[in-house]
Amino acid sequence: MITVFAFIFVLSLLVLAHECGHFLMARRFGIRVLHFALGYGPKIVSWMWEGVEFSIRMLPLGGYVRMAGMEGNLIEGPGEFSVPSSERFDAKPLWQRSLVVLAGPLMNLILSVFLLFIVFSISGIPTGRIAVLEVMPGGPAEKSGIQKGDVLIAVNGRPVERIEEVTQTISTSPGKTVVLTLERKGSIVEIPVVPEWSPEEQRALIRVVFGGESRRYHPLVTVAKSTITVLEWFVLSLLGVLYTITGKFPLEVTGPLGIAQMAGQAAAFGFVNLLAFAAVISVFLALFNLFPIPVLDGGHLLIFLYEKVRGRPLEEEKKGIIYLIGIVFIFLLSIFVTYQDVLRIVTRK
Repeated sequence: MITVFAFIFVLSLLVLAHECGHFLMARRFGIRVLHFALGYGPKIVSWMWEGVEFSIRMLPLGGYVRMAGMEGNLIEGPGEFSVPSSERFDAKPLWQRSLVVLAGPLMNLILSVFLLFIVFSISGIPTGRIAVLEVMPGGPAEKSGIQKGDVLIAVNGRPVERIEEVTQTISTSPGKTVVLTLERKGSIVEIPVVPEWSPEEQRALIRVVFGGESRRYHPLVTVAKSTITVLEWFVLSLLGVLYTITGKFPLEVTGPLGIAQMAGQAAAFGFVNLLAFAAVISVFLALFNLFPIPVLDGGHLLIFLYEKVRGRPLEEEKKGIIYLIGIVFIFLLSIFVTYQDVLRIVTRK
């Protein structure tokens, strides 16, 4: 149940932010919005507000904002024929239509920054240094005077940057003195400790929990760090896609089942971890929607660019064929990623 609720929470939050971006920008430019839907399939509940029908639907796997003239004359209903050209999407200047389309992915990035700000405000910003998170009672570390909150600088005089380096040295030194250089409240201390052999784990331990150090900063600093982190995620994700296309990285995709599984795992470690997970997925969603695939935001932008270069709109029949190709591609992609998710879950890889 935790997995189901975590998945619905994360996906609904991301879709709501994305569609709100389209909705708010469309309203800003005076485009008539006919329907704002969260989810697909049969309606669970719907209501009217300022001429817009809002609905929550059965399948929480997406959503949409239907604007007058968004599909040209392809899928127009009775409510669109009476909309004046001044309120139609297809009658607006290219720059306004582009901003309406871009507003969805942009809102996902803004959501990521907001979620990360909450996470950093609660848990602190990682400093990249190794800290002592917990000291077990009666263990070698406590007997040697190691305290919770100490920051590890070096082991046996050698600077360390990764926890694996520390555990490797300790676990292979049963009965031998290991000197830890620690920073404690601004001062540097050196503490010798003798790891004890653990028959259960078949390695030497000093009975502490190491982890990344985190610090809380001024809210403005936290906002800046959140923004920089989200931009780094976006760039790294884009590079990952490019490297996959060029064959430098193996193809690894995750669909709804995989996301649901990861959401449940994140939720098991607490709500803050779930928010951090949602921030990461929101960046991926923003990037995915910018792919130049018909029916996605990137596909709309590609058509706009083609029309700008061409100097006149694309014929409705050709646009319909392009949209159909995009729908088929997304459908096949959904089948493929679902198969990959099931295979990953069954084989536990």
